[in-house]
Formats: sequence, C-alpha cells, structure tokens
Amino acid sequence: MENKKIKVEPGLFSVVHGLRLLAEETGAFGIVRVGQGKPATSTRDMQPLELEITLSLNSGAREVRLGVIHRQNLSPAGVLGLHARIRRVAPAEILLIHAPYLSARVREVCKDHGINFLDGVGNCRISGPGLFVFVEGRVNHPPPGGDIDPFSKKSSRIVRTLLDHPGKGWQVQQLASTSQVSLGLASRVKTALLASAHLEERERLVFVRDPGKLLQSWSAVYRPQIRQVACFALPQPAEIWRRLAAWSAKNHVRCGLTQLAAAWFYAPSVRLDRTVVYLDAVVDMDGRLGSLLDTLDAREVDSGANCVLWFTEDPSVFQEAREFDRVPVVSPLQTYLDLQGLPGRGRESASEIFSRFLAVGTRDQHEGETNDRS
Repeated sequence: MENKKIKVEPGLFSVVHGLRLLAEETGAFGIVRVGQGKPATSTRDMQPLELEITLSLNSGAREVRLGVIHRQNLSPAGVLGLHARIRRVAPAEILLIHAPYLSARVREVCKDHGINFLDGVGNCRISGPGLFVFVEGRVNHPPPGGDIDPFSKKSSRIVRTLLDHPGKGWQVQQLASTSQVSLGLASRVKTALLASAHLEERERLVFVRDPGKLLQSWSAVYRPQIRQVACFALPQPAEIWRRLAAWSAKNHVRCGLTQLAAAWFYAPSVRLDRTVVYLDAVVDMDGRLGSLLDTLDAREVDSGANCVLWFTEDPSVFQEAREFDRVPVVSPLQTYLDLQGLPGRGRESASEIFSRFLAVGTRDQHEGETNDRS
C-alpha cells in the first residue's frame, strides 16, 4: 500500500517519520491521512491532540484514527498527568504518546496504565482494534541533563529508608534526618523520585507509590561498593559464622552475612556452598585482616573459595541488620539486592526473599517469624 503525501509542521515530522518506518518494518498498517489535531474545547480536562492520523490496517479493510500527543520531554509523572486527562473520543480511536526519548521507567508506567507509546528509535507499544505492535530493546540515549541519580551511593540511603518503611508518609526534613544525609540532597532525591513516579505527594507528605517497582529499579543498577578477599576456610559454614560473629564482637567491628549465607536464615531451603560476609573496611585498612584469617582458620586463594570477605565503607549495608543465635545477618532488603547480582540460584533466592519479606502485605507477617528464630 502506498501512503499519500502529507504535510506536517516541522516539530511533529519525527512522529510521522517514526510511524512510517514502523509501517514499513512491520507491514501491520499504512498511513492514509495526516491532519492537525483538534484542540479540546468542550471539556476543560480533555487532552488536546497534536496530530490525527488515519491508518489502514493490513489485517482487514478497515481504517482507524490515531490521535497523537507529542512531548519533547516526558517523565513518568508526566505520563500519569496525561493519563488523568486523556479522553477517548470514539471507540475506534487509538491514542499514542510520542517523545524523542522515553526512559525504561516511562515505558513501564505507560504499559501499566495501558497507554500506547513510541520513541525516537522505534521502541513502541501500539494496541487498538485490529492492531498490536510491540518493539523493545532499541538503544536510545537520554538527552544531556543534570538530574540527580537517586540510586547513587549516597542518594540511595534515602531509597533504602523509604523501602524500610514502605507505608510511611515522610516530610523531607524527616527523611534527611533518618537517612543521615543533607536536607538539600534529600530534597533533590525527592524531586527525582516524584518525577519518576516512584513517589507521590499526599497532604504535604511523600509516599512510595509502589515499593516493588522502586526496589526493581534500584536492584537493576545496584552494585556493592566493596573490596573482595576470597578465602578457603577449614571449618563448616556454621562454625565460620560463629567465629566471624565472635571476632567482630571482640574487635568492635560491624559485620553481616549476605547473599546465600543470609538467605539461609531467611529461607532455610537455600542450598549453601560458600559464605559471603560484609565487614567494615577498617579491618582491611588497619592491619587486622591477618588476625581475622587466623581466627577463621582460613587463607587467601585465587580459586575454590568457600568464604568471601566484602570490605565496605558504606554503613548503610548494615541498616536494619538482624541477629540469629548471635550471628549478624544483613536485612532482607540488602540480602535481596546482593542476591540479584548472583546469577542462577541467587536470583531464585532473591525472588523467595521478596515474596516472603518485601512484597506488600507480607512484611509484618514474616517479621514475627524471623524474630522467633533469632
């Protein structure tokens, strides 16, 4: 099918060009007509359309109208704002949001709310009567900007606090104090999380909109800030844990089991083949590593390690840590983050930790279970 020649204002040409390329690649539709959208006049909260495009569907002799809303920049919060204003004028009309760049979070919000989208490189989801086109995985670089990364080392302390108390409403001053960060940083992180639709404001307080989605976004980019020392220790795991706990208490050093060793306490069905433990980096810096290795009856190795020491300068990994028979274990949240970076059984265990301790509605139920075991 040949598309008729069309005239479009320069600012909206990329929308039509992207649709034309998509039509050629998929063969699912053709472009029949392109017209300027009509402003909303009858209803104050109706979202005006920039373009109205008539498509001819190759699945049958049928035409549908595609209404296009174009934005040069679009945040997740902007998507939610548009969603509240969108009105479908006719049953056969398909509404589409277009922007040169749509982040993974924006696309996620669109999919969650059934909103069609198209970006500048062809990532899209377009669904309507007789039509479904879905393209993902095309690299699209974000425009340069100065937005703060809420998941960076220091900023993520605020995310951790929010996830430790997922149902709580926060003032910025409170959030800064609890997270032990400056008020300015807390304010900038709050703004970034509101823009990404991870937070919402109600009665001058901020709340996590969906704790699971926030945790998913964080875990996708999380990498522990550590120096790793791989060892082979002669004792069995339970004895390694006991010696670690005793040595740390005697030397006034923070430590906490993580990855599968931590998961063993939270989900005992986990099969364990090595111990991974966080330790305050001061041990590595002041010459006490030798004393620790002697206590563990361990030596450093290049391969075959069954005990891995993670020295960290980040105190937040020990936040909400727990003890089981005097053995310190990092929180379920930290365990989940570290397991997500471990392929295979690590991610399987992460899913179990999430369903038992972090999913909405399960946190309080299992809190008592772990306390009973400690």
